[in-house]
Amino acid sequence: MGENEKLHKEKIIVAGLVVEVWRKPIKNINLAVYRLDGRVRISVPGITTDARVRQAVMDRMDWIRQQLDSRHELPEPIALRAADGEMHDLWGKSYPLKVFGKSRRHHVRFDPVRGISLHVRSGTSTNNRLRLLAGWYREEMEKRVQTLLPIWQHRVGEKVNEFRIKKMKTRWGTCNITARRLWLNLELARKPEECLEYILVHELVHLLERGHNSTFYTHMDRLLPQWRSVDRLLKQ
Repeated sequence: MGENEKLHKEKIIVAGLVVEVWRKPIKNINLAVYRLDGRVRISVPGITTDARVRQAVMDRMDWIRQQLDSRHELPEPIALRAADGEMHDLWGKSYPLKVFGKSRRHHVRFDPVRGISLHVRSGTSTNNRLRLLAGWYREEMEKRVQTLLPIWQHRVGEKVNEFRIKKMKTRWGTCNITARRLWLNLELARKPEECLEYILVHELVHLLERGHNSTFYTHMDRLLPQWRSVDRLLKQ
């Protein structure tokens, strides 16, 4: 990038978003959203007024928000039936599922060598097997969150009143800023632990900065420098 281009770079804030403005010897206005780090950039002819730049951003604001929100959409989940022989992930590693169908009570056992054992009564339906397995994943995830959350609350300098876990179709996590409540996607228990850690940090940082702007990502870079590589891992 030439020195002349650097001299024409500036930043403005439009509707709470930090926008990079590049003034260049071009004829048209071009807008881009960098989904990896959430940057919004607009390239404009050098003579474009500030008012025209702001209006160009506002005209595309719905599209910009859509692009930023889509960064956190989940990949399509794999359909599972909790059937004998299936492979199920726990903290990023795959384990075989063994179903025992003549147990007196429903329970799940885990062995890092043998895998996951699902003990159910005879005739247990697919939905009930899945429900039992989901309950076990919830317990495993709660234990990890209870370990990680105090560490990251201290580092971020913000605390939440509670966290809850549920299945979510479009988000890995959300933060209710007013109630100071974290919601975490149960599917994180299937991902490597650093993914859970990343989402915890991401949502805690929203207590420092509500929007996905340059201030937000500055906090993320400071607290979790490798967050971009983990974000890519979540999208796989």
